[in-house]
Amino acid sequence: MIEIREFCTNDILGICKLINLELGYKVSIEDLKNRIMQMQEESNYNIFIALQNNQVVGFIGIQISLAFEISGKIMRIIALSISEKYQKQGIGRKLMQAAEEYGKMKQVTAVVLNSGLSREGAHKFYEKQGFYKKGYSFFKKYT
Repeated sequence: MIEIREFCTNDILGICKLINLELGYKVSIEDLKNRIMQMQEESNYNIFIALQNNQVVGFIGIQISLAFEISGKIMRIIALSISEKYQKQGIGRKLMQAAEEYGKMKQVTAVVLNSGLSREGAHKFYEKQGFYKKGYSFFKKYT
């Protein structure tokens, strides 16, 4: 049975594993812990966790903010990852539902996200959840 709940500090290791293994980003546990602690200090971030037998098998991170082109508040999905072993079992859909319920409670008017060009499976998933492709995402990193 999958349990969906809000983040607690003990979930950081599980999230770190998913970011490194499933999303392919190299993030240290200490670095991630610092970023999540900063997020928790601000009221516009939230994280929902999917648990199977008390093990983190998925998570979704969200940020609520304003945009120039959309009236009202928007909710940006800043991360979504499900352990490969648990994919295609409805966990991503449940996490999205938890995030959207939270967004409605916070009176958001739209949900936006970015997805890497090579993540075609993720694109199909998002389209099944009612999302559509609106544009391109550009990135510039400062060193």
